[in-house]
Amino acid sequence: MHELGVSAGQGLRRKIYETRVLVASDAHLPYFDPSLLSMMRSTIHECGIQCVLWLGDLFDCHKYNHLVLADQRLIWKQEKQVIVDLLMLINEDLEKAGGYQMVSRGYHDNLWLNRHPGTEDMRSLIRNLDPAIATLMQQGRISISDSATLEGIPNVRGEMTWVFTHPLHYVPTPFQTPRELAQREQKHCIAAHAHHFDVARNAEQTFWTVEAGGIFRDKFIKVDARNETAWRRKKSGFWVIMEDAQPLGFCSGCASSTMGTSCSCVRSMQDIQTAR
Repeated sequence: MHELGVSAGQGLRRKIYETRVLVASDAHLPYFDPSLLSMMRSTIHECGIQCVLWLGDLFDCHKYNHLVLADQRLIWKQEKQVIVDLLMLINEDLEKAGGYQMVSRGYHDNLWLNRHPGTEDMRSLIRNLDPAIATLMQQGRISISDSATLEGIPNVRGEMTWVFTHPLHYVPTPFQTPRELAQREQKHCIAAHAHHFDVARNAEQTFWTVEAGGIFRDKFIKVDARNETAWRRKKSGFWVIMEDAQPLGFCSGCASSTMGTSCSCVRSMQDIQTAR
């Protein structure tokens, strides 16, 4: 695990037993893309989402982050309220179906934890946002993972078929980080952190590998090492992962998809094979 630069986190991996999961990574609140929030809320209902996974970097902590063109007028109290409002809004969307949110640790979440000894872990960081959030945690409506890597989407035998990760380091070669992790774990893999948005299949056609993108607003990224190829796209977006189905990608700038249909910028398997 450490050879891939993937953090094993603080303890055992959390498991997501639901089979309809929406993965939203790299929100970098308060710098998220509002158009994606609207699309996310529609998708939760259209796809019957049971779990929304915030796959790392829910926080931005711009005071410690030199990569973002931050709004220095924002104070921590205001940033915190943006996070609270978003979690409460998504909770409302999931409530009817009995769904819940999972928040896992990312690099920027670590920035806050490392600089504030009074905040012990992701659980205390999220719980201290607001009493209403603490209540949702007690009710099981918001779960926390201090590990950057989780497993989920069980098959009929109860075996987890996906690994979700927010690696500390991301290899520049397209798909290499999720592909190597998928091979090692023998599971499909979706990896956050790189802010790249795409999907592919391994050479043996056994595992999906996904670059998660993120729901940040791209204009805030100051240091931009884009590799403008057909393979490598830095784009805001989120994913729906369902049992025995191709991952569905949704991004800003594309028309909202209906259930079972990816947005137009996620290439079909035929396109991927042709590119190879």
